[in-house]
Amino acid sequence: MMVAVPLRILFLTDQLSFGGAERHLVALATGLTARGHSVAVAGIKAGDDLLDALRQGGVERIACCNSRGGLDLAAIAALARIIDLEAPTVMVATSQYSLMFGVLARLRSRRPPALAFICHSMGMVQRGAGARLRFLIYRWFYGHADHLIFVSELQRAFFSGIGIAPARCTVVHNGVDLQWFVPRPPPSMRDKELLIGMCAVLREEKGHLDMLEALALLRSKGVPARLLLVGEGPMRAAIELCRDRLGLDDAVVLAGRQDDVRPFIAQCDVMVLTSHTETFPIATLEYMAMGKAVVASDVGGLREQLEHERNALLYPGGDVAALAAALVRCSEPALRARLGQQALHTVHQRFGIERMLERYELLLASLAQGRAACAPLSGAQA
Repeated sequence: MMVAVPLRILFLTDQLSFGGAERHLVALATGLTARGHSVAVAGIKAGDDLLDALRQGGVERIACCNSRGGLDLAAIAALARIIDLEAPTVMVATSQYSLMFGVLARLRSRRPPALAFICHSMGMVQRGAGARLRFLIYRWFYGHADHLIFVSELQRAFFSGIGIAPARCTVVHNGVDLQWFVPRPPPSMRDKELLIGMCAVLREEKGHLDMLEALALLRSKGVPARLLLVGEGPMRAAIELCRDRLGLDDAVVLAGRQDDVRPFIAQCDVMVLTSHTETFPIATLEYMAMGKAVVASDVGGLREQLEHERNALLYPGGDVAALAAALVRCSEPALRARLGQQALHTVHQRFGIERMLERYELLLASLAQGRAACAPLSGAQA
């Protein structure tokens, strides 16, 4: 279903760097552009990693507020000017920081748009005292968004449990481009060696060290296996040290950041996600869309996309022995084939990007119409 009247949408992001929330932003911005809407993107801080992806998808109006961090008043004023220039009917913040800027800049704009906030994580509350303290400040801004969009039911329940339960909130699961991520012929056996793949930013919560420990355990059990890690990040040095300590220097390949992960996923026999915390990851959807067997930690909203023994093998997050045991099972080609086929069926039934785009389109259109209906009253009060 297409919205009859084209929307003017301004997306706000911390910066155009690589990450799950940022990739989701690119998918939304380019997808809604393809559906005929006028889309602009504003980065609060400088960053241009995703500029090419946005432009290739037809998004040409990309601005930067050049925030130096914190409550940068000059950057808030810059965003207010961008809002007045773009005149969006709806603004979409994709992080806590960009939400704060959106709320404050909207107060200074001549024609304030509707404001939605896509909440991608629960980590801002769960990652230690510092994160919780920052959240005490940010949560005020949650109440000043017109609508909160969560990416999993578990996430909505979590925020409701800590007192953030607005009447206007919606869950929209992430989606994957099923025309871009497609199955490829399975890899030929490499002397019966199992190639395990993982695509994730090299951050502590992604659990790369667990995967290295599990690989060592796997090989000690006589299963010939290697590991391919795609991604870059602050944990690279720690991962290299752990690899060398475990004697895995010839069994682990760090491929670095890749703009196109498909060739790397295609050559693997099984794909893993070993995170200690997740909400509703896009990486696993990409694995599923390419028909791969998936082994994933049973954390966050993973059970809203994966079902143990049906389309994936789930294990308790942080349990290295259970992870290794699941990978031993995946050395059986028949099990991998069954899990991969079921994963492919699930993602086509439930998590295609067009399904996600349609839900966002209808929701944002409703917000824009509601804001427009209030505009005369707001103008009279001003």
